[in-house]
Amino acid sequence: MKLVLIVFNFIYDDSVRAIIENLKIPGFTEVPRVFGTGESGKRFGTHAFPGHDTMLFTVLSAELVGPLMEQITEFKAGLTDRAKRHGGIKAFVLPVDQMV
Repeated sequence: MKLVLIVFNFIYDDSVRAIIENLKIPGFTEVPRVFGTGESGKRFGTHAFPGHDTMLFTVLSAELVGPLMEQITEFKAGLTDRAKRHGGIKAFVLPVDQMV
């Protein structure tokens, strides 16, 4: 099993959920209004550092990880110009050693 952690600009919420739905991902957890600093700058939901991100994670079998990462990669490739203004999307795959 693998944990896929996706962090993205909130303006892409519907697009990312559509990817999850289209792939029939069996379940996920979404954490709205995530604040932090990264390649696209600071996002703290303030006047000085406006905006926020969304974090979504899911635990999947190895067979589903590949198609999900491919879809995210394709989506990200289409964001080249927008990402310069709004930030983009990052996805991480981590091992799940145990789940209860």
